[in-house]
Amino acid sequence: MRLQRLVLCAVLCVVLLAGGAFAQKAGGTLQMAVQAEPDGLCLITTAAAATFQLAMYNVYEPLLRYTADRELVPLLATSYEIEEIESGARYTFHLRSGVTFHNGKPLTAADVKYTFDQLLDKANASPNAAPFSFLKEVVVVDDLTVQFITSGKGAPLVGYLASSKGTGIIPQGAVLADLKTQPIGTGPFKLGEWVPGDHLTLVKNADYWQDGKPYLDSIVIRFISDQAASFAALLAGDLDLVDRMLAENAIQLESDPRFRVVSGPQNLAQLLAMNNARAPFNNLLVRQAVRYALNVTDIIAATDLKPEWGSPIGSHMCPLNPFYVDLVGMFPYDPSLAKNLLAQAGYPNGFECKLYLPSSYEFHVRTGEIIADQLKQVGITCKIELIEWGVWLDQVYAKRDYDLTVIGHDQGLEPAGNYKAFERVKADGSSDYYWQYTNAFVRDLLAKAKNTFDLVEMQNYYTIVQTYISDQAVCAWIQDPHILEGMRVGVMGYRILPIYVTDLAELWLED
Repeated sequence: MRLQRLVLCAVLCVVLLAGGAFAQKAGGTLQMAVQAEPDGLCLITTAAAATFQLAMYNVYEPLLRYTADRELVPLLATSYEIEEIESGARYTFHLRSGVTFHNGKPLTAADVKYTFDQLLDKANASPNAAPFSFLKEVVVVDDLTVQFITSGKGAPLVGYLASSKGTGIIPQGAVLADLKTQPIGTGPFKLGEWVPGDHLTLVKNADYWQDGKPYLDSIVIRFISDQAASFAALLAGDLDLVDRMLAENAIQLESDPRFRVVSGPQNLAQLLAMNNARAPFNNLLVRQAVRYALNVTDIIAATDLKPEWGSPIGSHMCPLNPFYVDLVGMFPYDPSLAKNLLAQAGYPNGFECKLYLPSSYEFHVRTGEIIADQLKQVGITCKIELIEWGVWLDQVYAKRDYDLTVIGHDQGLEPAGNYKAFERVKADGSSDYYWQYTNAFVRDLLAKAKNTFDLVEMQNYYTIVQTYISDQAVCAWIQDPHILEGMRVGVMGYRILPIYVTDLAELWLED
């Protein structure tokens, strides 16, 4: 039965490719600073947001993409159809002709199939494969037509293709280990050089399929975790743009006519993660006590400085998502109740634990320091350990060796993508995610949400999931901290995407 036909028409493509192009100027090199260095440039093999931010849409391109206006638009695919079939659903994508990879090879459906075969190959152990568990097969119909066959309806597939890690198309036969340092995509930029610990340079793809883009000849991305240093470099003229500034720097910049600040929700869930498999955080009462002990209003006031620069959240979804449920009031600040819950859990005098903070992200470090002070008021003494980003990825994320940590989780507009952590389960039924929380009831709800095209039914499932995991205090959710991008007034075209990606192809230099 034909369920749906969604054809993204040629008029939309023209608007996407040419809209506003009259004002942009071509040429020049942009100098920008980011806080964390990618741990590799292969989107299939890394889970790090630092890689996703720079490589997605810029070096690699998926079939579809999201705009700054949260619209789903064509990229490497020009149109698609969805049909229900006996075993699930068939998604047929028609690819754009005339697209070439950075190595000169033309894009075909075989490349799309190869990309997803590599993503789902268990031998590659991709940390980004889990969302596509419903994908049965990718079929090449002809050079420019490819089909995705799903088990069940696979409702999140279209949104995933625009926003999930690992969906940037790579050429057939590419070796994933080589892509880590020598990426090959179809994007507007290709790798110029990468000096580990210092900078990464992206250069214009002269053969890019979108005429006129990118506008810049090159972008030098410097890795500067010290925000005082990056701010000083911006003021001195050594940088054009500083990514994710601290609020006090942004406020100072707003009063300087040489600069401007672009701000807005970034769809990032900042949270205090608790190791649900390690005592005492394997006790629900302890986790709930932690949530009652936190004064989120004070945390936002201290870290964002302006109330409009942070949006409190109460579960694992941000207000930009159309399926968001406001659960901020579920755990109001109540230190007396927190102490009572700790006593009920067997810790009347509190306890000691370690709070690991990624030193590359000063915003999370500052949040963690405030959290430690608040937890101390109810008897929980946190020993803060500052660790480098690579160590955090290995020790906390990969090995799950931690008590508490503060981090931000990049969110998508496709709701299912925000809950892949709750679906990662080992053969013995235990969690295969660093939170170490697993629940069959939640997994069942998520499976049902992915197997319906009825938006009301889908909303009901995600409402229950958000409410349940909040009540379980899997984490202590803090806020969606608004992105604060500081730049010279001559840097133009910056717009905030609803996913953790910086759209570099839209930037140009007015002067």
